[in-house]
Amino acid sequence: MNIKQAKSGQVEVFETNAVRLYHQLQREILIGKLHPGERLVRKALCDRFKVSQSTVTEALWRLESDGLVESAPMYGTRVCEITMERTRNEHILREALECQVAREVTEVLRPDDEPVLLEMADEVDRAMQVGAKYSEAGMESHRSFHMKLAEITGLEILMKEMDQQWRRHLVLFNWISSKLLPVPQGWHRMLLLEIFSRDPDRAERAMRTHVRYGRSRYLEVVEEINSDHSRR
Repeated sequence: MNIKQAKSGQVEVFETNAVRLYHQLQREILIGKLHPGERLVRKALCDRFKVSQSTVTEALWRLESDGLVESAPMYGTRVCEITMERTRNEHILREALECQVAREVTEVLRPDDEPVLLEMADEVDRAMQVGAKYSEAGMESHRSFHMKLAEITGLEILMKEMDQQWRRHLVLFNWISSKLLPVPQGWHRMLLLEIFSRDPDRAERAMRTHVRYGRSRYLEVVEEINSDHSRR
């Protein structure tokens, strides 16, 4: 990525072809256009996007660093499969990250942050209410809410790890969202009220309950879908 100073004084950001391709493929994976297990053939990608082999290789390397694709000798690259082991691991990692974020937020939260967070929470809760179709915009609002909490901590390592974990989480979520339990009304607002207590232990307990909600159903759905695939 190159940065150039425009005559107007504004900074213009120019993306390389590899970065543009990376963002395009990332989005297609996140919204489910590219399915778990789907092969990403380099020549086909070169032809589709009219780019060089080196551009495709760099884009796929970035996606592999994010944990969205995986490569194997003699097989090539494919979108990561949704396995039971991977699903369990991602849940454990998300719980650890989110609970630490909740603790850190209580130490630095400012009064001005509260109305912004409440507005974001209400937007997510509307998107996840019973009967609502959980759209791409709804998924992004959900990610943005949790990333906002990480941003408030001011800890770059937490923000980086949360960003990557949430992108992987959205792949999982998008794949099975229609089969999951609906969240209780005001689910994210209730979480915030606990965080607003400024008590780190209370905030951590609330976040742990939040991220564990529906986990058993989540794992059941992954097992059911994998069983269906193995019988085909």
